[in-house]
Amino acid sequence: CMSLENSPVACQKGLMKMSVTALVAILGIARATPQADVCKSATEFPWCDTTKSAETRAGLVVAALTSDEKASLLTNTAASVPRINWPAYNWWSEALHGVARDGVATSFPQICGVAASYNKTLWHAIGDVTSTEGRGKNNNVQGSMYHALTFWAPNVNIFRDPRWGRGEETPGEDPTMNGDYAEQFVTGMQGDGSSGFLKVSACLKHYAAYNEETGRNSFAAVVTDQDMTDTYLPAFEAGVTRGNASGMMCSYNAETWGEGIYGPGTADQHGAIPSCANKGILNDLARAKWGFNGYITSDCGAVGNVQNQHMYTDTPNKTVTAVLSAGMDTDCGGFMNSKAMLPLMSQGNISSLVDTALKNLFTVQFRLGFGTPDDKVPWAQYGSEVVNTPAHQQLALEAAQQSLVLLKNEGAGKLPWKATGKIAVIGRNAQATTNMQGNYFGTAPYLISPADGIGKYVNNNTEVLDGSDIDSAVAAAQSADAIVLVVGLFSEGDKPADEAEGHDRTSLLYPGNQNDLINAVAKAANGKPITVITMGGGPIDVTLIKNNSAIASLIWCGYPGQSGGTAIADAIFGTTNSFGKLSLTWYPEEFANQVSIFDMGMRPNATSGNPGRTYRFYTGTPVYKFGDGLSYTTFETSIKASKTVSLQTVQAERSMLRKDTSVVATVSTNVRNTGDRSGDEVVQIFASAPNAGFDGVPLKSMVAYERFHIEANLSIEHTFEIQSHHFTYADAAGRLTTSPGMWRVWAGVNGESNAVNVLLD
Repeated sequence: CMSLENSPVACQKGLMKMSVTALVAILGIARATPQADVCKSATEFPWCDTTKSAETRAGLVVAALTSDEKASLLTNTAASVPRINWPAYNWWSEALHGVARDGVATSFPQICGVAASYNKTLWHAIGDVTSTEGRGKNNNVQGSMYHALTFWAPNVNIFRDPRWGRGEETPGEDPTMNGDYAEQFVTGMQGDGSSGFLKVSACLKHYAAYNEETGRNSFAAVVTDQDMTDTYLPAFEAGVTRGNASGMMCSYNAETWGEGIYGPGTADQHGAIPSCANKGILNDLARAKWGFNGYITSDCGAVGNVQNQHMYTDTPNKTVTAVLSAGMDTDCGGFMNSKAMLPLMSQGNISSLVDTALKNLFTVQFRLGFGTPDDKVPWAQYGSEVVNTPAHQQLALEAAQQSLVLLKNEGAGKLPWKATGKIAVIGRNAQATTNMQGNYFGTAPYLISPADGIGKYVNNNTEVLDGSDIDSAVAAAQSADAIVLVVGLFSEGDKPADEAEGHDRTSLLYPGNQNDLINAVAKAANGKPITVITMGGGPIDVTLIKNNSAIASLIWCGYPGQSGGTAIADAIFGTTNSFGKLSLTWYPEEFANQVSIFDMGMRPNATSGNPGRTYRFYTGTPVYKFGDGLSYTTFETSIKASKTVSLQTVQAERSMLRKDTSVVATVSTNVRNTGDRSGDEVVQIFASAPNAGFDGVPLKSMVAYERFHIEANLSIEHTFEIQSHHFTYADAAGRLTTSPGMWRVWAGVNGESNAVNVLLD
């Protein structure tokens, strides 16, 4: 059952549900959650009638509230309303890669690694397990922080700049991939909707053009219409239109795109409008065009930033009016606390805006099962028995195994190794535990370090050093039969944090003495096998490893979660061959000197010196490319594509939501495992326009991808369906346009020389 197509959750869901139900029946347990206790009978209050829609019930509640009560409900720490049995509720819970900051929960790899699997089924399964554990831990809503059913994940911002401290939280640099991740994770979290309830509520963040930490509270993102349309917005569109996300978070920064009720921002802000006051991206785009149905929270403290950092407003009255008019519903922070809000409630415009916000909030709560008997809500009986199950542990291991990327493997000492001899395990991450969780993590049930994972294979015949003393590391390398260097970055779980919330990097090189350590150990090894494992989220300039013939192998492991050490050892010794591919461009160090992290431009700019960002626009030579990744076996992929695509259809559908565009072409692939062992292969389909690379047209774009497991000497066939919007790109005005003529389509990041032609006519 546990395959790429079937998650452990799917295998055990029926058993898990049956065991909980049976336990309740056998023990005669009759418990009601606080949210069910809102309505002790169907007639207690008008909104207790469960035959009414969630929206109707929410409207009835809001109509019954006093001004004092309303004023207490507009921050994340919403007060209880005892008069109507409504419990206190804190809207802020975290679940980026497992339930976070809420006690023991399964700890999956950080999202940068999960994305490298290119496995949509896995992404959905992780969302499913996370929401199961979220229900199990938080069904008994008490109003405390991180103990709710509204989880502020996923982060689907574009990893625009390799120095960004929170890039590790995102799937990567590709808008299509980030949108797919948003859809799969959100639907895994929220359920398929068939029950009429949300399993939990997922929240798309940080909307919209947010991707740097330095100065984030006052940062004005100067963005072009072109970049907003084809880079910063698509993942959010997918999360809303395909994932049906019930939550969104407006970001700290401001954008020079959109509209606010008080017009453009200040001159110092280049006219940028704070995201939480940006009606253009909230009500106009997300709600009116995309059809968003849910609540919008500010990032924590962002409402105060509207007035005090961005200077968009100059009074609390104007600030509250600006954000509520824009479409924000709740303030994570204290700016809109009850003391501040109550004097404003008598103003007709604000009172009406508050009612709209509260209706959005109460609607989501009703969709979560508030005011509905627990036996009518499929997950309301979940408790601790659904947390940290063997099936969830297995999924965390599989996720870690699939998140590894083999970047180099050559020479006599290449992987996989036999589990014999003494191994020196050296480096700042050799004994990593908490650091394997990246940031926004919970209390893992266990954390298996790389050294521990390797030790289990060789009966603990290891010497483990942190690499701080290079002389000791050299001696260890000389006395060992093989060396594993576990180097990289620190995040929130270790100090000093190289990349984390509030902290961007300034260099793409390894911090500290790590380059010197790598060179010294490689020289001292004298021909012994050396493998480098690099841990971290952001790209690193690993040119010295790539070009050093003494180093046979290089694996990137992201932040691999609770089973990271096991997954790394399984790969080193050949138990698995489940590698993924990079979802990021790995730039050389010179990139950090060519363009400022504050430059939001995606496209190359000769005036500023920006060489372009991401595989779609970067004009330099990367250290490793988006889509790079090796295997212990070899694969050959051949493709056939539709000869022609209807130009009329592509042009007619340019203004449609991407989810609604037609399939206009197919790409048929034959993928053959030409090696002597089974393995996983990720097939990526790229396309480029006739005028690729000119006037802002992308060099290429990934239009489809899939992950396959293929046995040795066997092949699989798969047909990809390509929609009309994949044959478009954004023009300077931000409108989707296209180029008639010969488009080129190919498989694999290195397959452009074998591209086939598709005529758009």
